[in-house]
Amino acid sequence: MAREQTSDHLYLVDGKGEHHIRCHGEVGYPFFGQLILDCLNRTENAMTQEHAFLAADLCLQAQVMATRIE
Repeated sequence: MAREQTSDHLYLVDGKGEHHIRCHGEVGYPFFGQLILDCLNRTENAMTQEHAFLAADLCLQAQVMATRIE
């Protein structure tokens, strides 16, 4: 049996609790290729600029509100 990589796991937390999803062999990376092409070609096929800025803003807000557990 092949060893599963740690990058093959998705941990999702929502209003219903914590969820662990094993993604090994389930997904590819087409979005990232499209996003890189958007950056190079100044297009918005993978994601609109507004959506990208909102995602970045939410990440920064989450980082500010995060609690460090030691």
